[in-house]
Amino acid sequence: MGRSSSKQTVQFWLLLTASILLAAMVISLFLSVMKVMIYLLLVLLLVPFIYLALKRSLHLFRGPATKLKTRD
Repeated sequence: MGRSSSKQTVQFWLLLTASILLAAMVISLFLSVMKVMIYLLLVLLLVPFIYLALKRSLHLFRGPATKLKTRD
């Protein structure tokens, strides 16, 4: 009986170690995916505001000298 309980103990510790490692890998993958998703979400949220700010600032820099001249 000593051998079978020893074998079960080793198997238990191996399974426990493997499950901890796999859980850590899954959590790491999940966090990296979430980081990328949050980054993309923030970029998509900021694009319209930056676009409008740039559009307004370009309008302010244009003056009568920058307009195209008409032909006579």
